[in-house]
Amino acid sequence: MMLNNLEKEIWNKESHEKKKLGEHIEECRELTLEFLNFYNLYNYKDFAEVLCYYHDLGKLRDDWNVHNENNPSHSPLSVLILFNKGKKKLEKYPFSPLFILKHHGSLKRVEDGDILRVKEDAAESEKEQIDNQMTNWKKNLHKLVSKLDITSKVELADAYGLFKFADILSANSLTSYKIRKSDKNVEELKAWLNRKIKRKGLQIRNNALQIQLNLNKMNTNLLIKAPTGWGKTAASLSYAIGKGSKIIYVLPTITSIKNFYDDLCEFFGRENVGELFYYADVETVKREKSNFRELVFSSYFAQPVIVTTLDQLLLTFLQLGKYFMKRPHLRNSVIILDEVHTFSQNMLYILSYFIEKFAELYNLRLCVMSATFPSKLREHFVNLLGGRVEKLWLDDEFRKRRRVVYKLIDKKKDLTDIIEDIVNLYTSRRKSFRIAIVCNTVEKSQKVFEGLQKLNKLDVNIELLHSRFIYKHRSEKEDKINNWIKSGESFILVATQIIEVSLDISFDFMVIECAPLESLVQRFGRVNRYKDRIDEINIWITFPIEINIKKRYPYEREDILNTWKFLKSLEGENLKNELQLIEEYDKIAFLSTIRKKKIYNELEMWKENTQFLYSWDIKEKRAENLLKFREEATVLVIPEIYEEEVRRLYKYMKKETTYIGKRKIFAKIKEYTVSVPIWMGKKIPEEGFPIADIFYDEMYGVRKEGGAIIL
Repeated sequence: MMLNNLEKEIWNKESHEKKKLGEHIEECRELTLEFLNFYNLYNYKDFAEVLCYYHDLGKLRDDWNVHNENNPSHSPLSVLILFNKGKKKLEKYPFSPLFILKHHGSLKRVEDGDILRVKEDAAESEKEQIDNQMTNWKKNLHKLVSKLDITSKVELADAYGLFKFADILSANSLTSYKIRKSDKNVEELKAWLNRKIKRKGLQIRNNALQIQLNLNKMNTNLLIKAPTGWGKTAASLSYAIGKGSKIIYVLPTITSIKNFYDDLCEFFGRENVGELFYYADVETVKREKSNFRELVFSSYFAQPVIVTTLDQLLLTFLQLGKYFMKRPHLRNSVIILDEVHTFSQNMLYILSYFIEKFAELYNLRLCVMSATFPSKLREHFVNLLGGRVEKLWLDDEFRKRRRVVYKLIDKKKDLTDIIEDIVNLYTSRRKSFRIAIVCNTVEKSQKVFEGLQKLNKLDVNIELLHSRFIYKHRSEKEDKINNWIKSGESFILVATQIIEVSLDISFDFMVIECAPLESLVQRFGRVNRYKDRIDEINIWITFPIEINIKKRYPYEREDILNTWKFLKSLEGENLKNELQLIEEYDKIAFLSTIRKKKIYNELEMWKENTQFLYSWDIKEKRAENLLKFREEATVLVIPEIYEEEVRRLYKYMKKETTYIGKRKIFAKIKEYTVSVPIWMGKKIPEEGFPIADIFYDEMYGVRKEGGAIIL
């Protein structure tokens, strides 16, 4: 193949549908330079221009055509052209062949197979020469990487990540995208908060509002400990806006993201807000007014405001697979960590490791919030941030509040034994009344819900919510609950621990199983959220009698017994204020130094493996260890009853030719997935997701094998 006049040939051949290669190169260049300038990496301009020009030249091969169903790999020929026609560029930017070779996959180390593929594209007379050149280049590459400091490695990988982001935008005709920051100010925030408070029918707390708005003047990192309902969200947004930074809001659950996303869109404008979590594409497909193309931007942390989960942030820092395209967009950000006490210690220590490495390099500022914020956790963040931190500790607000008064039910009575009492309490109330029943296990919640269904002769609104519903059904249930709230209807919600940090609801009454104190404090925060005091009992607490017989239980028996004993001492009027609960929790909260040492040792091996430059291979054993963020290993599966529908969707996806079209269909497939513990059910490997031989029912979710499916 003769490539004598590259400048002419790149304007004669399409690299993408209805787009000449020359046009694609120019678009990549313009976007990449814009991104480099935005993130203060413009000194990598010349290097990035080499990538933009050479990365797709391999598409000039005779057997490559944009209309082919399957094309040969073009990256090896692109590298060959660089070696043959860009020797001066190669000498100046010796890393460029690495990035060109890998630009359609993970950024892995160069292997002998890569050299062989380049050699195969060379003319017969050139094969030996190119083999020698590539082999010598590969040997020198390792030496070059080892000489770079961490800053240089990170900047190099980030410049490449921004080029790849530009490449994707051009390939999908999304070149109108403009990278930007939020331009909101504190006065606009004040006006929006006042409107929001009035809509909810709540009283504006001027003193609290002023404290929140004054945080806008703070330039250091910030820790906030405040009661639920005080306004931590308002405080964090006030802190974040006006700093000329992007805002990354990290929430503990997908449900909390979905509820918060609309609020952020109302204030910042929908075009400025993105959501990044595993099911974000599913939510985008469901919204009638959503532009699915916007999801491409938010998938890379590229919107001015992003609301996400902690695992997405950690995977980005860990450079898993193609996450190197996301990491550059964390630069110059305010990261808000909400409900930090809910983070597993594994997650906390992985996050801490990367804050140590990237806080200064990326000019990150952190706002860390919790309703309990134990002193051990506070000390951890103060040390982590090197003292560059202010603390807003509102113990007086806890001291003024007593929003719960609880009663312990006879220890011999299980929650299932008082279902009729719950129904009688509910039906005795004439005005709008909302009850939450919170169980410690999915199995118990299903039994309680079944009991309520049998007693429900008055057409009462009852719903069951836990983590073992397919995403489609869980979303429908959450939508139903939100509609009940908007219309002011009464209802009973049976749920598990997911209620602790998910739905933004203030219940009138709660019936809960005893759990460790940190969990109970979270559950208490879902009752009577917007008032300061109450005199009548609004919580019943039962003892989970199955802890004596169950092999798998989410809590230790000793922890529950100790909590029950403590609750006895503050039952009824003995609880004077909420600070009593917070102080007791503070006594038992701890951070494991052994766990930290283990995680940091694993991360040092990660550092050796990736050099802060290469992608991390998820197939490595150490990767498996670190990716177990949460204590219980789970897997996404598709219940067998939906196998036929999912196979039908897979067939449509294979026929679809556009990237966005494929993502829309895959989003529909994801709706049928459910997260279950690995020990549940026999899994049969299938394309995409395992098809699981498990009992599943739309009303009850996944049932344990041997348990009846309620029809």
